[in-house]
Amino acid sequence: MNRLKMKGSISLTAGIVILGLLALAIAAAPWLAPYDPLQQHVAERLEKPSIQHPLGQDRFGRDVLSRTLYGGQNTLLASVTALGVALAIGLIVGLLAGMYRGSLLDTMFMRLIDVLLAFPFMVLAMIVAALFGTSLVHLLIAVVSVWWVSFARVTRSVVLHVKSNVSFAAARVLGASDGSLMWRQLLPSAISPVLILATFELGSLILSIAALSFLGLGAQPPAPEWGSMLADGRDHFLQAPHILLGPAIFIVLTVLAFNLIGEGLRDRLDPYEKSVL
Repeated sequence: MNRLKMKGSISLTAGIVILGLLALAIAAAPWLAPYDPLQQHVAERLEKPSIQHPLGQDRFGRDVLSRTLYGGQNTLLASVTALGVALAIGLIVGLLAGMYRGSLLDTMFMRLIDVLLAFPFMVLAMIVAALFGTSLVHLLIAVVSVWWVSFARVTRSVVLHVKSNVSFAAARVLGASDGSLMWRQLLPSAISPVLILATFELGSLILSIAALSFLGLGAQPPAPEWGSMLADGRDHFLQAPHILLGPAIFIVLTVLAFNLIGEGLRDRLDPYEKSVL
């Protein structure tokens, strides 16, 4: 157990440090970014990295470092917003489905989850884009409509486990209402596993949003966003590979940070892992 706690502490600390530095740099973009991310200098297009432009300039002569920092605000804000909404929906659905297991409500929720799990996420995003147009808001709608499923399943599993405990049965015998049981016993028990899952899911969510923006389904030019920046520079990869460096490094480091935090939280909070060791 001590080994597990030490491993979890190292992973958690490393992830927090990396994420903290990235978040600080992105939040301080108005002061750290050397240039306006939308300002074009066509005469200096595809210029290599220099003292004035540490990550070079893209095909329109825009500073890649400035666009990367400002693009992080769009990517991270979209990812955190989508995750928060999906997490809230998943918790509510999981609590209700687990609390009323075997009821019509539980059956409806579980069949809906089965359908969404069988439905390709990329196809759904394309359908939403075709119906409502391509934008970051519409992309978030597509993401949230599918991403809550994993949180609902985990929450429901935890609820079913807690309901088998003696303390839950005693509270019900003493006359506790369903709302009180869900709020005081079921929800607190679901927080830890759902929080661990959320840290891993956030990394996957960032990759998915960047991938869909790369395909043109998310943020639209000239707005800076990591996925769209990669798409913007792919035609010039052989000529000027440096224009992909900024968003690629930030995506990798951000996903790595969230995975490290997730592993650290799992090692420290997961009761099953502790009991095994």
